[in-house]
Amino acid sequence: MTLLRQLIMAILAVLLLVFVGSVTINVVNTRQYLDAQLQSHAQDAATSLGLSLSTSVAEDDRATMESMVDAMFDSGYYRTIELVNTDGAVLLQRTQPVRLGEVPDWFVGLLPLRTPVGDALLMSGWRQLGQVRVRSNPGYAYLELWRTTRDSIQLFAAVSVLAMLLAVLGVRVLLRPLRATETQAIAIAARDFPVQERLPRTRELRRVVQAMNHMSRKVQQMLHEQITLSEALRAQAFRDPVTGLGNRALFEHDLHHLLTAPEEHFRGTLALVQLRDFKAFNNAHGYAAGDDLLRQAAGALREASADFAPHTLARLGGADFGLLVACGEDAELAELGATLSRALAGLHDHGLLAEADVGHVGLAVHAGNDTPSALLSRADAALRAAQTQAGNAWHVAAPVTGTTPRPASAWRELLNESLRDGALALYVQPVMRLDGEAPLHHEVLVRLHSDGELLPAGGFMPMAERFGLASAVDRAVVGSVLQRLPELPADRRLAVNLSPSSLADTQFRQWLDSQLAAHPTLAGRLTFEVPEYGAARHLTALRDLAERLSRAGSGLALDHFGRGFNPFDYLAGLKLRYIKVDGRYIRALPQDSDSRFFVHTLREVAHGLECLIIAETVEDATQLTAVCDLRMDGAQGYHLATPQPL
Repeated sequence: MTLLRQLIMAILAVLLLVFVGSVTINVVNTRQYLDAQLQSHAQDAATSLGLSLSTSVAEDDRATMESMVDAMFDSGYYRTIELVNTDGAVLLQRTQPVRLGEVPDWFVGLLPLRTPVGDALLMSGWRQLGQVRVRSNPGYAYLELWRTTRDSIQLFAAVSVLAMLLAVLGVRVLLRPLRATETQAIAIAARDFPVQERLPRTRELRRVVQAMNHMSRKVQQMLHEQITLSEALRAQAFRDPVTGLGNRALFEHDLHHLLTAPEEHFRGTLALVQLRDFKAFNNAHGYAAGDDLLRQAAGALREASADFAPHTLARLGGADFGLLVACGEDAELAELGATLSRALAGLHDHGLLAEADVGHVGLAVHAGNDTPSALLSRADAALRAAQTQAGNAWHVAAPVTGTTPRPASAWRELLNESLRDGALALYVQPVMRLDGEAPLHHEVLVRLHSDGELLPAGGFMPMAERFGLASAVDRAVVGSVLQRLPELPADRRLAVNLSPSSLADTQFRQWLDSQLAAHPTLAGRLTFEVPEYGAARHLTALRDLAERLSRAGSGLALDHFGRGFNPFDYLAGLKLRYIKVDGRYIRALPQDSDSRFFVHTLREVAHGLECLIIAETVEDATQLTAVCDLRMDGAQGYHLATPQPL
């Protein structure tokens, strides 16, 4: 029961007690007064009539006696008038019934009035002739008592209603700061931190509001400090302090994860870039100039590789850089090599180096058969081959026997055909609770039929992004999920992946909004996962999507979290259902303390935001043990369950 309702009921109870007491006292006093008046009235009438009738009785003048009695009786104020002689015989009697008029019978039964008899002696000198007995008619008294009681109740009820309205209005005004404080507390629990600028005048309420404002600021500060610490620890573990790129540890984690994770199905190119004679440059110009050259080279490589949507760009140590991109066709390799070569030459053109021969690039294509060490070895051999050629040269390692990358035109035709024919296959993989209970939900995984096999999303979505077909793939998946979801158990919840292109596409967000509005009973069973590296590039679109999903009752989550060095502060206002940690950290948990510390800190941030933290790509028992030791909320991977057709 609300405080307002309790106060209203208390006020009503007090008013009712006051009303009952007041009316009772008023009615009792009025009744006693009327009882006394009836007694006095009857006695006065008897005395007066006795004096008037004495002579007529002595002379036995019956006509006069009747005239005098009738004159008094006809006024209607008397119920009975009797004349009796000394023997008790009735000489004259007048009687009329009690007329109550508008007075209800229940009121008469509830408050009966006494009607005592007034009497007087009839005397002739010293001789007693008889007696006059008079009883007043209580009808008028009942009428007066009824009207007094009714008017009192009506007046008090009107006053009570007015008092109640004023009390409710006053209580609402007094409780307004409490309602604002309740809203503020709910907002804090929802990871928002408002401050009430308008303070109430009531001293006690003012203190409560001030305390809540202080708590809101402190919680926001604590969360910000926790996020800042997490970012600093991640940067310390995986970011190169000179260039701001990823470091060697991050690159090796990424390479191993991309080449071995079943769902990644990475098909692309590893590029190794090395600046020439960097040690000599350091000796000649000093370490500060050397660090500046590395920063300029990193910026040039970052800008040059932006159009290729790199998975990873890192400084491997010294003047060596590593790059992983999802392309492997001959034309793409030529474009990538030439672009990186121009970026190196640009360092000379901007006057950073005296010699035009800045560095070299080695490229190796992974088509599915390489181990991480083998791919690195082939890229390093290509780099050595480039160093034997002209300045800023690039070289591609010979492909592994039996592997031929699919041409871009063939990819485009395959994707368009699959979308036209509705040939995308949907699988689901459960995300398991670590307490052994039922799955948290099932993630929908899309597959593409290709040459007799099913390619996971990691094998074809980069090409879909390249050809502008990613949003079309997402539309097909969402439409199919909405069509099949009613056939699944009512407690089955699904997570659907959205590409960065769909996130940035206003028309796609509007289409998704309309689809969820058309299926309101299904929307609450869906969560949409957006890759963190794409979400950070489209924050405005991400917030718009979060608002639309919240209205529809669906959830929002971030996938592959930690793949980039994006700040965490944007997480606070999104109201995420969960964060899914990128597989490169999960694979490294058993042997890498930096990954464990990063996941531990991220878990504290996630729980502070009241969202779950889930491990993806759990592929063996040691990884699952590490995930459990870190008290994560859920896990997903082939070690727990393989994907099954939806």
